[in-house]
Amino acid sequence: MRLLKSEEEYAVYYLPTDFQSPELFVPRKPLSDQAKRAGWQGFLYDLSKVPQGAFIRIV
Repeated sequence: MRLLKSEEEYAVYYLPTDFQSPELFVPRKPLSDQAKRAGWQGFLYDLSKVPQGAFIRIV
């Protein structure tokens, strides 16, 4: 789930798994050798890959 926030209104949006393709998840740069969790990579979301209208407003 992702929480989007604005000054006037709060909402929670859900993205069904049908729209969560591997292209949505972009690997980030691994943490440096000096980091506490060296080598950890994680990912970023490329929301441009989500079709218009795919998010469902819950709240």
